[in-house]
Amino acid sequence: MSMIALCGMLGGCITLGRPPASLTASPLKVVVGPVILEAPITKSTQIHSFEEAPSPEIDPVLLAQMKEEIQITAQRFLTEHLARHSGIMVVPFDETRRLLADLAPAGAPLTEDQIRALGHQTGADIAVTGLIHDYGAVRWQYWVTGWLLHVSAWTTAIGVATAWNPAAVGAFLAVDATTDFPIWYGGAEIAGWAFRPVRVHLDAFQLQPCEGPVWSDDALRVRVPGKALAEYSPEEQKRKEVQLEANLNRAMAELAETAGEKLVLRACTEDRQPEKIRGFSFSSLFDLFL
Repeated sequence: MSMIALCGMLGGCITLGRPPASLTASPLKVVVGPVILEAPITKSTQIHSFEEAPSPEIDPVLLAQMKEEIQITAQRFLTEHLARHSGIMVVPFDETRRLLADLAPAGAPLTEDQIRALGHQTGADIAVTGLIHDYGAVRWQYWVTGWLLHVSAWTTAIGVATAWNPAAVGAFLAVDATTDFPIWYGGAEIAGWAFRPVRVHLDAFQLQPCEGPVWSDDALRVRVPGKALAEYSPEEQKRKEVQLEANLNRAMAELAETAGEKLVLRACTEDRQPEKIRGFSFSSLFDLFL
């Protein structure tokens, strides 16, 4: 009874044994690895505004350069956003880029051995890597699934409200087809709103005291809000690459915010694997259709 009373006054007791995974003696050291652009982009005009489209001979080279710049920008954005969290100490971007140059070819995802090497060279507790699933347009498996869920819910609601009046249901489907298709698919501009989808997936790999994946999350940004473009000139705000970069920055900020709340050193299981950080991302469900 005395122990129960004491626990109540102290706000709870810690179970004897290994310490809770959320307790760390010092800031968590994180290294941000490459963020790979795997979106199926075939032409530079899909992600960049040109006064005159590049020739078929030049376009593949130009597209490769753009992809590399996007990957570097994504890694830098994530590094900068994570560094704003007081409980996280991030390996500087330039240092990580220098080490990565000796570890893996540019644009290639890291193997687990390469992640371990990066972590050991930087003394990081956790390494974070990413994939850009969609950039400029959402893959049809993703947007068709999302649109079907959306249209089914609204059709049912309108049908019930109108006693399944054919004219009302038909009118809704007609309007929905002309507005929601470009919204779900992306790449359109409607009523001054730009729809430039960016979907990013992050993975976190713990490096000590035991090694293994501990956390993953996804972020999807479709519409580009005006305030996200405020730092650009009015002429730049209309360009595809600027709108996409703004949404990439927003996606990375969202993921960094979640990572700042979730990432902690995890206790080790009996088979020397770190305990997973539980979480749920609605957008990750659509990966089942890819």
